Amino acid sequence: MPKIAAMPPLRLSPEEFRELADRVAVAATDYPGLLNDRQIFPATSGPQTQEVFDLPLAEEGLGAAALDDLVAVTEHARAGNGRFFGYVLGSGEPIAALADFYISVLNQNVTAWRSAPSAITIERTVVSWLADAIGCHGYSGSLTSGGSAANLMGLAMAREARAPANERGAQQCVVYASDEVHMSIAKAVALLGIGRENLQSMPVARVRRSPTAATTLEASAKTPSKGSRSSRSRSSSRDGFGP
Repeated sequence: MPKIAAMPPLRLSPEEFRELADRVAVAATDYPGLLNDRQIFPATSGPQTQEVFDLPLAEEGLGAAALDDLVAVTEHARAGNGRFFGYVLGSGEPIAALADFYISVLNQNVTAWRSAPSAITIERTVVSWLADAIGCHGYSGSLTSGGSAANLMGLAMAREARAPANERGAQQCVVYASDEVHMSIAKAVALLGIGRENLQSMPVARVRRSPTAATTLEASAKTPSKGSRSSRSRSSSRDGFGP
C-alpha cells in the first residue's frame, strides 16, 4: 500500500506570521488613502470576476503567494466611500478593522464568561452603554452580527414569551408590524415557524408612526389574521407580537 504523505503543518512560526501580517498591514493602510479617488463600482463584470477568482482548488498550499491576490481582491471590490448610498452600511472604521484583526488572532468562543472572560465582559459593558444611551438603564442583551440577526433573535424571544414553541413546536400567533418594516422581519417570521401569512402589516402615518395599540387591536379584530407582506427594505417603526 502506498504511503500517504503527511500534511504540511498549518502553523506558522512567529517570524513567518509577522512577515505575512506586515504585508497585509501595508495593503490595509494604503487603501484608505486611495479610497476617496476610487469609483464606487469597480471596472469589472461577472465574467471577469469569475475568470480571476473561480479557480480550481490547489493541490498544494500557495504559502505566502496567496497574499498576492490582495491586489486583485481590491481591484474588484466596491469602494465604500462617501459617495455610496446604496445600502444602510456604515463606513469602514479603521479602529474597528484593527480590532477585527486582533480578535481573529485571539479566536475566542463568545458563548459564556468561562470561555471568553474578557470578550464577554466587554460585550456586557458595551450593551449597558447602549442601554443607558436610550434610557434603558439596567437592561442587558447580546451583540449580533447585524440587524437581520437581531430581528430574528428579538422575534424568537417574543415568541417564547407569548407563544412558547421551543418544546412543542410553533403555536398559532400573529406578528404586528408597520408596512415600512425591514424585509428581514418576514424572513424571521418564516424561520421561526410563525408563517408569513401571520405577519400583519399596518399603515404608517406621514410622521412615520404606527397606529396606537388600541387602534391596532381594533383593526386586527375586524380583519382576518392573514396579513399583507411587505418586501420593501425601509425604516422600521414599532412592532408588536400577539398570540
